[in-house]
Amino acid sequence: MPEDGVVKDSARTAILILVLCFLLNALSRGVGESFATFLLALTEEFQADRADVAAIYSLQMMLAGCAAPLAGYCFDRFGPLRLYIGGLVLLIGGLLAASFAGQLWQLYLFIGIGVGASAASLGNAPHSALVARWFDGAQLSRAMSVVYAALGIGSLLMVPLAQFAIETWGWRNAYLVLAGAAVLVTPALLLIPWPQAQAGRIVVPPPAPRLDGGVDEGWTLGQALRNPAFWGLASVFFFTGAGMFSVMVQAVAYLVELGYAPLQAASIYGFVGVLTPLGIVGFAWADGRIGRHPSAAISYLFSLGGLASLWALKLWQGPVLLAAFVLLVGLSFGARGPMVGATAARIFQGRRFGMIFGTIMVGSGLGVALGTFAGAKLHDLTGGYTAVFLFSGFCVIMGALPFWTYRTLRAHGP
Repeated sequence: MPEDGVVKDSARTAILILVLCFLLNALSRGVGESFATFLLALTEEFQADRADVAAIYSLQMMLAGCAAPLAGYCFDRFGPLRLYIGGLVLLIGGLLAASFAGQLWQLYLFIGIGVGASAASLGNAPHSALVARWFDGAQLSRAMSVVYAALGIGSLLMVPLAQFAIETWGWRNAYLVLAGAAVLVTPALLLIPWPQAQAGRIVVPPPAPRLDGGVDEGWTLGQALRNPAFWGLASVFFFTGAGMFSVMVQAVAYLVELGYAPLQAASIYGFVGVLTPLGIVGFAWADGRIGRHPSAAISYLFSLGGLASLWALKLWQGPVLLAAFVLLVGLSFGARGPMVGATAARIFQGRRFGMIFGTIMVGSGLGVALGTFAGAKLHDLTGGYTAVFLFSGFCVIMGALPFWTYRTLRAHGP
């Protein structure tokens, strides 16, 4: 094949990989976020406390984060195709089984564990490792942003679909509809030339001989764990997730308590989701133009300003504050993910990057779980939301600090 044909074929494969990662991430995150629409139906069906039903989502998010290292290991050991097939089997099987659940504990198994484990296999850890084999430099940040933007797009598509199915056919059939959507995405795996996709376009240095006669195969997880950059990136995920989700999980309830109609409050929250993909892509573009640290600083200022505006609504329910919340939080929610992914790829790129980045992502799962629990607990203890917002602001600031306090992160901008 002529050289220009090779270049075109490589570019086509890179685009197909990006599209597949986007589709799988949108499916996985969309199905996961759709649980909010099942909450009331399941509470009524099983006559359970809302906290007991909501704990299914907490288990799902916890497992999605904590299983990410295993997903990364399977990516490195068996390749992306087998991992993606396994994730789709878990997702479809869990949704199908959930439609026949007769007791609440079964949903902990089918949705909390099944869907949670599939989220690790179809989520950002393997996608980031695969994309890092095909893009570098500023292109890597932009490619990561496309993958992470699936968070908002998946929610926009799957959450209304689940709500419509529940209202029309009931929650059991709604799980069947979601399983059908997952089946429809599966043929996309056939579009990828997997041997070429797994090999990648970015050249990884071959194993080098050591003076002691052994072979240096690049970064290992143990070496990464001893590198301060690993803990800096993990803390970004942990504290940012804790700070944002401590408030956002309760945002609709907070607006309702301020006097907004439930449908109006849900619609306001929906506008945040609409802006999220735009913000992720926009900050990735800024990352390549003005640099990692200015982009990170602006994104965190947006988050803090948006959360402050939401809290200030209790003092004055003006449209300016409401618009500031929607715009600032919507545009910054999820914006740090591509920055962390691109930075990790530049530092730890190698044959074990999937497992290394998956382990970094444990911070995200633990942070979201802690933030969700801490925010609800602070509300119950204080009877209000001020303590929740203070906790959120503290965590967001802590999430921003590693970009400036860790020397290894300061040295790895775009």
